[in-house]
Amino acid sequence: MARAVPIHKLTLPDAPLRASAPVLLVRLQEMREYEQAVRDPARIADLHNMRIAAKRLRYTLEIFAPVLSAEAEDLLKTVEAIQERLGAIHDIDVLADLLEKTLEKETEREKRRLLKKSSGPPEFLAAEGLVALMGRKREERADLYREFLAFYDALPPEEFAQRLARLVRVEDADTDGAEEEEGEATPA
Repeated sequence: MARAVPIHKLTLPDAPLRASAPVLLVRLQEMREYEQAVRDPARIADLHNMRIAAKRLRYTLEIFAPVLSAEAEDLLKTVEAIQERLGAIHDIDVLADLLEKTLEKETEREKRRLLKKSSGPPEFLAAEGLVALMGRKREERADLYREFLAFYDALPPEEFAQRLARLVRVEDADTDGAEEEEGEATPA
């Protein structure tokens, strides 16, 4: 499972919320650690871990969005889309594993039943339905993966990361400027 840096180690509890916004860059980096998996649909665990990391980034961005510029809402929608698209792929991965195990059990059960039966045409095998469903789900996953890849490439990921970094830097500069102005206005 994707390991995250505990947020309490990344924030400044005695400062305004905006001062801890750089935690977003840590969450972004955690998600980007799985970018190589984006190019390989067989890296099921890494794609799932990327989804988990995207969820952490999303929730962290939701916390900071009210104190950041309006661009934070646009970035939040992008992270939500990444998480949801990877989630749909993962749902099929989980179902595929379940169907595979069910198929194995059902095939064995039907073999035993047919061995007991001495003659006559074979009855409809439940395994046939499972095989057909597995095929449909493989196609659906392939479509979802292609759609995710096209979406992710269209961001593009590097530009998304730069936008988030600029947002945090601009907000840091605004915070620093406000503190300097307050410091200048205070009599000595």
